Amino acid sequence: MQVFTSVLVLLIVFTVFIITDIRGYKQRKIDSMLGLAQVLAANNVSTLQFMDNEAAHQILSELHDVAPDILHAAIIDSTGRTFAKYVKDTAVGMAIPKDLPNNGYVLEYGRLYVTSLIVADKKVLGKVMLEVELSELEKIKREKFELAGILLVIAIASSFLIALLIQPYISKRLLMLVNTMKDAGSTGDYSKPLVDEGKDEISTLVRVYNSLMVQVKESQRRKEEFIGIASHELKTPLTTIKGYIDLIDSMEDQQPKKQFVQKALENVQKLERLIKDLLDVSKMQSGQLELNVQEFDMGTLLEESIAGFRMVSGTHKITWNGDHSPGMIRADRQRIEQVMVNLLSNAIKYSPGEKEVLVNSSSDGEEMLIMVQDHGPGIPAEELPNIFDRFYRTKDTSIHISGFGLGLYICKDIIDRHHGKIWVESTKEGSAFYFSLPMKYDKSSLTNVKPV
Repeated sequence: MQVFTSVLVLLIVFTVFIITDIRGYKQRKIDSMLGLAQVLAANNVSTLQFMDNEAAHQILSELHDVAPDILHAAIIDSTGRTFAKYVKDTAVGMAIPKDLPNNGYVLEYGRLYVTSLIVADKKVLGKVMLEVELSELEKIKREKFELAGILLVIAIASSFLIALLIQPYISKRLLMLVNTMKDAGSTGDYSKPLVDEGKDEISTLVRVYNSLMVQVKESQRRKEEFIGIASHELKTPLTTIKGYIDLIDSMEDQQPKKQFVQKALENVQKLERLIKDLLDVSKMQSGQLELNVQEFDMGTLLEESIAGFRMVSGTHKITWNGDHSPGMIRADRQRIEQVMVNLLSNAIKYSPGEKEVLVNSSSDGEEMLIMVQDHGPGIPAEELPNIFDRFYRTKDTSIHISGFGLGLYICKDIIDRHHGKIWVESTKEGSAFYFSLPMKYDKSSLTNVKPV
């Protein structure tokens, strides 16, 4: 921006400078030729009075040395006849402009035409006419443009050098602020303050940012505290309600009363899952979520998870492809099962018009890879980077399908704590969620491990 501004300003200055210089040259040339024409007019009064043609020619011939840029000079008598004339060696015929005044000048096609009346005792005897070439003007233009070009190159180089020198003071500070804001947006960590000792607008922006982050962090703390307290307070009465509804369900056999009780039980179970997710999120944010690590067969876990959904899902067929015995793994079995249940539940929920959900498993001895694929409408490409954010829901489906946007956030946190990876690939024909877990690792590297 600094270089662009400097170049723009210099271009304006050079343009004004060149135009002013050219106009100055033209005006000087006009004044000079007008003065010369008046001198010639005064010197040729007597030649016209005495009809001394030879003397007139002699006066005009001296123009070769006095004014070499004059191409033609002529003395016209009162009848309009050429009394005497001068022609430069390299000149061609003289073309007189139609609008040339009797006592003035005209600039036309790179030529200056000047006339001056020859007057004696208030009587016009004739006039002097000059045709002047402006070849020097082209030389001046060329020199000025060359000078402007050289100065412009020097100015650009100087501006660029100055920009490089002040970049650490301005651009680097702005980039630091931008990168910190990006980190805070992607990680959710608002506790990292910025330090800037300047006293300009950037330092003011940094102070405002730090103040805003303090407020955001405090607001986030209060929100997490509220979620944790509310979840714990809701869990106890909900357990009691569920117990009573289970009891009523076992005692009631008449329809439609039993159907009403079962509907109530289904909604209590939904609320129980929500409270469980909120408690998990609260533990994750406070760093209290622990992993109960044990060795188990991943194939058995996948089989149990898929079998459970096959029993309750009357709309979708779950097909398990790939390696049905991917191997043993050390991890938190309950949490990995929670990931599988969530992914299978989402695959069924977000593809209501389809009939099949695919599960694929494989391993290479170093890493175990699991895929859950649906054939729903897919996720827009611009929303994929946010799909694992807390409370995030896709815009097209959030209106029609219930949920709070916690499931995938919890899944990602669980997989991250196992030092695995989770990602999604989506097209208009459906979405495929993948997660991978290391099969060989130092268990001390796991986050918040509680051995079993």
